Amino acid sequence: MNSEPILFYDRRGVLVTPRTHSVVKPRTGAWIVPKSKDSLLLLWPSFAGGIPDLPGGGVDEGETLLQAAAREWGEETGLPFVPVSGPLAQHHQVRGFYAEDQDEFWIYDQTFFLYAFDRAQEIGARWLNPEGDVVAWVGFNDIQAAQLNRAHWLAVQALVPELNRKEEK
Repeated sequence: MNSEPILFYDRRGVLVTPRTHSVVKPRTGAWIVPKSKDSLLLLWPSFAGGIPDLPGGGVDEGETLLQAAAREWGEETGLPFVPVSGPLAQHHQVRGFYAEDQDEFWIYDQTFFLYAFDRAQEIGARWLNPEGDVVAWVGFNDIQAAQLNRAHWLAVQALVPELNRKEEK
């Protein structure tokens, strides 16, 4: 059994320590790491203080991880979930996360699924999703400057070899 304490980070990567009365609970989430050409699709949730996320989130009761990720894709992008291939790879991690918008600490079991999409016509465009948040394709070279959610950045880093693999025609 792992005796290391769980460290909780907010989406910016700042270490946050639970207080005696803090809510700490387990959560399970699934995300799509959507690749099109040399870009990833990101969204800027209004509650996230300008820190972008990958599309995804919590798994509802009765859903598989892939079902949850596909549902969240539609809710958070406004696009149909029609990948051209995938999942090409997946990454699993368990992270301590401080959800500042809810003032809760989560032991977050996260799975990220890499899918390829043929959405070249949208690269460079920004739009609002059904929840009113900005969505855009961001070039691989600009991802670090976008200051992606810390946990999502760690998953993207783990998937770099697959992200850089060119799709076979």
